[in-house]
Amino acid sequence: MHDLYKRFTARQDAAGTRAAGADGAVGSAFFTADWDRVRAARHDVIVIGTGPAGVAFIERTLENNPHARILVLERGGYWLPLHYQMLPPAFQDAVKAPALDWPWTRAAVPASVSAPTTAPVAVTSGGVPFEQAGTVAMLGGRSTCWGAWCPAPEPDQLRGWPQALVDLTLRPGFWDEARAFLHVTTADRIDDSVYGCLQRQLDINLRENVGRLVPSAEDVYAAPLAVGHSEWQGVKFHKYSSVGALLGLQQRQKALAARGLGKALTIVDRCPVERLLHDGRGTVTALATARGQLDIGDAKIVLAMGTIPPATLLMHSFGGLLPNAGRRYTGHFMSRFTARVKRSAFRDLAALELGAHYLHGRAKNDLQYHVQVSAFASSQPQHDYPTIACEAPDAAAMASLAQLRGSEDHVLFVCTALGEIGETGAGNRVRPDGNAGASLHLQAGPMELALWDLLDDATCQTIEALASRHGSKPLIEYWVGEDEDNGGWQPVRPPRAQVRLPVVVHEASTLWIGDDPGNSVVGLDYRPHGVHNVYVTGGALFPTAGSWNPTLTVCALAQHLADNLS
Repeated sequence: MHDLYKRFTARQDAAGTRAAGADGAVGSAFFTADWDRVRAARHDVIVIGTGPAGVAFIERTLENNPHARILVLERGGYWLPLHYQMLPPAFQDAVKAPALDWPWTRAAVPASVSAPTTAPVAVTSGGVPFEQAGTVAMLGGRSTCWGAWCPAPEPDQLRGWPQALVDLTLRPGFWDEARAFLHVTTADRIDDSVYGCLQRQLDINLRENVGRLVPSAEDVYAAPLAVGHSEWQGVKFHKYSSVGALLGLQQRQKALAARGLGKALTIVDRCPVERLLHDGRGTVTALATARGQLDIGDAKIVLAMGTIPPATLLMHSFGGLLPNAGRRYTGHFMSRFTARVKRSAFRDLAALELGAHYLHGRAKNDLQYHVQVSAFASSQPQHDYPTIACEAPDAAAMASLAQLRGSEDHVLFVCTALGEIGETGAGNRVRPDGNAGASLHLQAGPMELALWDLLDDATCQTIEALASRHGSKPLIEYWVGEDEDNGGWQPVRPPRAQVRLPVVVHEASTLWIGDDPGNSVVGLDYRPHGVHNVYVTGGALFPTAGSWNPTLTVCALAQHLADNLS
């Protein structure tokens, strides 16, 4: 009883202070606070980061060898055990904007290192400031609040990627294994009474109309979402977060270790890695962390930190040894339209129905875009809102109560369209800045601006395709106003300033992969050229950003890295 009491009321942190309460219970159950013990232990692999890439790598490594000695270092602390859409609506509203971190500064135009600033604005486009989406410095990273869209790119969408990786994506099971890890389910297979009749009718409408109404589209299908959860029988909509997967692995390994069938998985939270210390010849010998130095012995280091943080860490650690690091910096810009049509455009809808679809296409200049469609039909918005908040395809792009009220006799479409920022932009890069930070510069050129115009047109064309049946087109009204809570419905497209969002998401390419050391940063074995015991996974590897949501690709490549190292 004494041990149980200690476990659920306190933990001992690295400084020796006692922390009581919920954080202490989680800490004592899952995290290792004894830094001296961590330093004394031998590790096969040290994984830095706990987002989907890191956890996909860990899961596959332990599947291949449950005796692998893995140390996980996470810069943040514990926040949520699962995706925040699975929480009660009141809590969702409170955490809709999680604590973000911007470990970089703004670059002036033209690209140059600026004076340090804490402002998140880090990107410019024709003098118009953009925000680079911040990082979530907590266990699980962005997976606790992501949209969970998981499309797989076709080979011709991997422009500029090494042929060896393009061929890899064609291997049987390559995407299926990543889908299984993320519990990906297409919206037409959720079929939980909320996704059903409307979803099926939208499928038909889109396929009948897309070639005629959206000429730049290449394909359309029911949205692949990371929502399935095979361990919970009867639950058909449960959004994936890497937190639960990681802590589940940790407990499984603990049980295996107790029976001599595996090794414990060690997780240290609140442990930012500040520098990779090396011998000057490309071999890392120790990690400088906020908890102190960690000699790594013969361990391999896996950077699973996203896109900008690993580039920053490598540039500050290796300097001129990696001259191409940060010289590419891509991502996605986006627009968002909210529209509605009368329910009478569809047949036999229930009181509450949702739908989700994905359409992708490209411009004549070969830059890509995609449209994420979320559909909502609610005859009792106040009553239905908790369910909508849970099962919306993307909580960051859902119909608001202000839009649903008064639309009881309508179907609403919230369409977020993302366009690719090309890899050839002059001056687009990440530079080391200060002791451990970075300065960003990203500027959309004429090709991106042409794509943006096409993207906006394609989104409105997609809405028309969704609403049209057998050639009949109902009246389409758009939400026009300052924000989702202040505006009204009008039969005209909203102004460009309203729909174009000043943020860059899905940043990529800072450590792009290739077989030519002169024109890449990381080799096909996932090691930076000239570095011997460090491996990279995540969006930083992408030679080009494409337009597809990156998480499925990130996890598939992380699984491949795990197989290579095993």
